[in-house]
Amino acid sequence: MFLIFSMLATHTFDPASVEIHMLEELKAFVAVVDHTSLTKAAERLYLTQSAVSRRVQQLEEMLGTTLLDRSTRPPSVTAVGRRVYQSGATIIRDLDRLLSIPKDDEEPSGTFRIGLPQVIADVALFEIALRLKTSFPRLALRCRAEWSTTLQQAVSNGDLDAAILMLPTGSVPIGGMEAKHIARFDVLIVQSREKPLVPSQASIAELAEHEWVLNPQGCGYRALLQQAMEAVGKQMNLGIDVHGTATQLRLVAAGMGLGLAPRSLLAASSHLSELSVVDVSDFSLVFDLWLAHAKTLGNLTKALDVLHDALIDPVQPA
Repeated sequence: MFLIFSMLATHTFDPASVEIHMLEELKAFVAVVDHTSLTKAAERLYLTQSAVSRRVQQLEEMLGTTLLDRSTRPPSVTAVGRRVYQSGATIIRDLDRLLSIPKDDEEPSGTFRIGLPQVIADVALFEIALRLKTSFPRLALRCRAEWSTTLQQAVSNGDLDAAILMLPTGSVPIGGMEAKHIARFDVLIVQSREKPLVPSQASIAELAEHEWVLNPQGCGYRALLQQAMEAVGKQMNLGIDVHGTATQLRLVAAGMGLGLAPRSLLAASSHLSELSVVDVSDFSLVFDLWLAHAKTLGNLTKALDVLHDALIDPVQPA
């Protein structure tokens, strides 16, 4: 790219015209070096050999240097030519990628920025990352775990390309994005099987008398649980607040408090045999899972499809 700018600074012709012609001539030169043959380069570019040769000569004239040593058969690349080739190949590759970005049917490339709640990351992130990187090796992933309220704002603002959202049933994602409903699932109240704190059937008021092991402030289902307790004149008795459902369930299994877990995640937990579900007559938590994304994704469209498919199995109700 430095060579292009240098040339433009020392010539008086129209810069836009020069850039267009230089790209065509760079393509010809790069093809000759890639294929080590004028014939093969001409076939690749759907040109005649003389046209390819002429374009390489024009590039040499524009740069004021010799790129190919024609005293050898086939012509060999000069030292300067090798440097021009390296820069030129990078420019052409980056231009091809740039032109593919707006096209929905192109292979995903660049960076795919996705967000998901921690509880979904616990159960589905490995499968999501594995499928995306296997399907699109050139795609870089940037994964971010946040509360759903933060994630949907990030998609709306353009800070994320896509996000998985957990919203209370009846709620829908905010405007400024596209969203598809994935699944509906319930969140269960669990306790230690060996050291139960409450009967297998209890009321929300009874549950408020015991300590809980929950996500930190900002968690949607923690907030709804707290609201339900306040509605019957009780306060939440928080024993431990910690990120990570696996850690929470291990603490609950040890008798450290009551906990919450989506049914599908509970079914996959290594602590399932150590936990029991509490049936609460006057309280239930039901959530909808949404896949939200920017309205225009360009060549990330296929990556979004893989993300959707990777999400289905881990979060389907057991």
